[in-house]
Amino acid sequence: MSIASPDQLAVDPANPWRSVSLCISGFGGHLGPMRRILLDWFDFLGGRPGEVIFIDGGSDATTRRALTQLLTEGHIDRLELLAPSHWENHPHRCYIQEHQAGRLATLDYLCFVKLDTLSFRAHRPLWLNDAITLLDNPDVFAITNSHLVEPMTESPEHHGLLQSDFASLNFALMKRTAFEHAMASQTPELLASRFKSELPCNLGADPGFERALVEWAWRAHCRSTGRKTLAWPESRHWMIFHMNKSGRKLLRYRAAFRQFVGVEPYFDLPKALYRPPIKGFSKLGRSVEAAVRTLRT
Repeated sequence: MSIASPDQLAVDPANPWRSVSLCISGFGGHLGPMRRILLDWFDFLGGRPGEVIFIDGGSDATTRRALTQLLTEGHIDRLELLAPSHWENHPHRCYIQEHQAGRLATLDYLCFVKLDTLSFRAHRPLWLNDAITLLDNPDVFAITNSHLVEPMTESPEHHGLLQSDFASLNFALMKRTAFEHAMASQTPELLASRFKSELPCNLGADPGFERALVEWAWRAHCRSTGRKTLAWPESRHWMIFHMNKSGRKLLRYRAAFRQFVGVEPYFDLPKALYRPPIKGFSKLGRSVEAAVRTLRT
């Protein structure tokens, strides 16, 4: 009788999303947009994930009520709220909540997303099976989106896919064991101190280093082990766009995004923030705003 490798995890091929913990962290937001983007991610994965975790970074009462409502509605399974006065509530310490979202996951696969990131998939309802097969390769760390800090390149080993050594928290699918090993190997003292020790100096000194500590730890792990991240090229059938917007504006941009308004120039574009084309008075207003900012600098 053969014994399965620990890396060969059992997944129901008809419902692969049930083996996925959706790991989310964030700060601020309102009920309507948060619910809508969250349900979009459910659709993107193919079905409601087996577990949904949300770690809040110390938001105000409006956001706390919205998150509690999503928990009551059954859209979130595990919710952690932070008092606004807590020491973790700081723009440069959001990596604590990002790590916590993965640490509390109990399923075999983790999918990190942000609720200011739009997702759209028009085919391949069981794409997760392909992704999970890719993650069984010892050289693959994660499946991510193609809007990274640097351009991705064509993968020589995985035809039709792009590759990098970077994974974005806007969308990153990986094995839970891979997440745990990457963080333990790259930030051992930080984890042991519960994030109260000095930040590790081995991860680099890129701009925004503190805010992106989890992502830099993943990248350092990939570079030290020779592993890579993969992404499917974007098209009108597959798009993952980080917006860095919230509220009604996020929903307006989502409507344009789903109607494919001006999306092509953003496909696979590094550091891209999708903005639909504007016309008339809106265009004039944005030009005036840009001119005012120029005069102030």
